[in-house]
Amino acid sequence: MAAVKVDRERLMRTFLDLVAIDSPTGQEQVIGEELERRFTALGTTVRRDEAGNLIATLEGPPGECFLISTHMDTVGTDVGIKPIVGDDGVIRTDGSTILGADDKAGIASCLELLTLLGEHPELPHPAIEFVVSVSEEAGLVGSRQLDVSRLRSTHGYVFDTAGAVGSITYWAPTALDVNITVHGRKAHAGVEPEKGVDALRVAAEAIAAMPLGRIDEETVAGIGILTSGEARNVVPATAVLTGQARSHDQAKLDAQVAAMRDAVDAAARRHGATYEFVAEEIYHTYHIDPVAKPYRDAARAIEANGLEVIARKSGGGTDGNFLNARGIPCVGLATGMVDEHATSEHIAIDDMVAACGILLTIATGTATAREQ
Repeated sequence: MAAVKVDRERLMRTFLDLVAIDSPTGQEQVIGEELERRFTALGTTVRRDEAGNLIATLEGPPGECFLISTHMDTVGTDVGIKPIVGDDGVIRTDGSTILGADDKAGIASCLELLTLLGEHPELPHPAIEFVVSVSEEAGLVGSRQLDVSRLRSTHGYVFDTAGAVGSITYWAPTALDVNITVHGRKAHAGVEPEKGVDALRVAAEAIAAMPLGRIDEETVAGIGILTSGEARNVVPATAVLTGQARSHDQAKLDAQVAAMRDAVDAAARRHGATYEFVAEEIYHTYHIDPVAKPYRDAARAIEANGLEVIARKSGGGTDGNFLNARGIPCVGLATGMVDEHATSEHIAIDDMVAACGILLTIATGTATAREQ
């Protein structure tokens, strides 16, 4: 059977079309409607759940069914994104906004995969469920509301990770949101500050005492937001700290959260303040063995396309954390995006083509044709 070639220009155009649709988290209506139209036109049965997640099913022969997970929202608030296709074959912006390759590159490759399967009915493939979530960037909100019991897939691939094309993300951390409220006592800062208990000072001392940043190769933590005070001449009565801790090791994560709590407790005691400390799990770790089907089939597809398999341990979460937790083993596959979440975000068209080729090989067992 002759190898099938990913259409480079078509894939690029699809990606640019999607990037042109504003879709920050919470503003996915327009892109959701466009994706529903495109997936339907490419022969899938499409439904939207109550959260807005899109599930598109391409039927196949009885038996195997796998899923490909992507998300339709983009991080932050950037709109009016204007992609620039460079002479070097790399797509960037002018540096004032993100690009949105996270995860529109993944979606574009899914649409190209469906187009290729439609153009080549001789290619065998199992049933495929395309799950395009909403509000992924806000803490995997869409996938948390996904009714996995309605899916038929036995395994899957999260097409939403960075790294060199050929990377397989097999291990992701558990993440906890940490919310701390310090209660002090308000007083006039210029007349009788000694009658107050400065909640902001307590918070500052607590942060200074916390182990933060890169704790070890498996654990990170940080305080991202600190809010306090109502006027410059009033001793702050309240301070709110918002942060996160992540680790691939539960014992290390427990120890990190305990250290953060101890720092708050010690600072509060020194100054006579009280506090509330809440640590909530946002997503749970997963670890896929190389002999498990999603890893094994992805590795074979990568090698069949002449690329190196790169085992990747991620520090971030994806919808794969929830899919794995709910009984659908998934690995993450690189889409080609670089510097996601930053205004320097970019993607090489050739990397998108290579990543799409891997998807095609996973679906059909057929290696893609290469440029001569």
